[in-house]
Amino acid sequence: MNNEITSTTYIRKLNFSILRRLSDFLDPDDRWKDVIVSIRKPNGEPRYTQLEVRRFASLARQGESPTMDLLTNWGTTNSTVGELVDILKSKKLLAPVTLLLPEVLPQPANDSNLPTSKLDEALSLPLPVCPNPHQEKPTQTAEPDCPGYMSFLYHELMNITGNFDDRPTSEGGNRLGEGGFGTVYKGFINHKPVAVKKLSPEEDILAEELRLQFRQEIETLKTLKHPNLVDMVGFSCDGPYPCLVYVLMANGSVLDRLACMDESPPLSWSRRCLIATGSARGLDYLHINHHVHRDIKSGNILLDENFVAKISDFGLTRASATRSSATMLTERIVGTRAYMAPEALRGEITPKSDVFSFGVVLLEIISGLPPVDENREMPCLMELRYEIDDEDEDLTLEDFLDKKMSDTDMAQVERTYALACNCLQDRKVKRPTIKQVLAELEDVSRGFLAGASGTGS
Repeated sequence: MNNEITSTTYIRKLNFSILRRLSDFLDPDDRWKDVIVSIRKPNGEPRYTQLEVRRFASLARQGESPTMDLLTNWGTTNSTVGELVDILKSKKLLAPVTLLLPEVLPQPANDSNLPTSKLDEALSLPLPVCPNPHQEKPTQTAEPDCPGYMSFLYHELMNITGNFDDRPTSEGGNRLGEGGFGTVYKGFINHKPVAVKKLSPEEDILAEELRLQFRQEIETLKTLKHPNLVDMVGFSCDGPYPCLVYVLMANGSVLDRLACMDESPPLSWSRRCLIATGSARGLDYLHINHHVHRDIKSGNILLDENFVAKISDFGLTRASATRSSATMLTERIVGTRAYMAPEALRGEITPKSDVFSFGVVLLEIISGLPPVDENREMPCLMELRYEIDDEDEDLTLEDFLDKKMSDTDMAQVERTYALACNCLQDRKVKRPTIKQVLAELEDVSRGFLAGASGTGS
């Protein structure tokens, strides 16, 4: 039992071992079907259609867990453990209830002796990252083990970000948005704009893990340099929160530009093709150098002043110790659920998981739709392809296409959509490599690339 779970815990926050044990209860005899038919939208309508139920059922025939996939999918809507437990109790499925919230059922007296959580205690501790707290040093002196990067004092970063002003930049503040494991702020160093990411623990991220993410990002960017990877300026580790400093990407993230945030104009089809190609080129470079990003998404692809795509957020990146592309395993399931491949949810670390995530990004580029939308019949964008491909459904590729785009070429759109679907194959062996993805995108974008400059080629 995990006694840190409460009724308000998001299902997406449950760790892999809990999800696996739930599937052990609900997969046999298709008990998960009792759950899925009871899941409702806020308006009371069933959340899942019969088409989706059949898709979940098909997973069992492939040797996979319908329960795992269902809970992962439902978790993207911010559903809670309390909602799941209410359904389980209504269906008399009490065994999984005891796994999640045993206190809602009659318990033996000795259960009161279970150990208490250490989470609050851990999060209340200070967060030193490097072994040099309180050491005074000249501004922007380089650390010996990080040549080329500048080491900033925490109070210097406070000064350039207006004391980490949390008001959005559109309202006169300094906050640019949320990044991996922290908040990103705008500042200026030597009159040049920079982005400062202040890392901070989350509900299920302990201080030690945050330190590892901090060091992983530095080590990755110290080792790997490419026009389609974000550029790091330096870091700070003497204050209460570790900070990373990057060159500011003037056009923000692909996610924000597709949504036309801050009244930015829609991206044309040609520019979207170039962005996709540049992103694939950066990801290909990572894979060639035996790194798996593990959190590829439109929010982690940034755009500079020329709309050159730059992959960012390397805190979850893993390098293969054997310098090969073999699958690795982890007990810690990380990433963004709406982009995660089935094997990633089982703890596998493989380049093909990045390819799957990139397939979702391609769907975003084609449609302009967000990866998750609570108001859609199928909240996860990746699932809309089932409707497009089903002749009995009304949704067509033309309907799916972002109507805000100019210069659309349907032949190119169809090729890109087919590529996205190949990337989203459930079985990783059926997916292309990122090198094959890049080759196809370069062919689609050949005419655009001839007239483009600074695309990271």
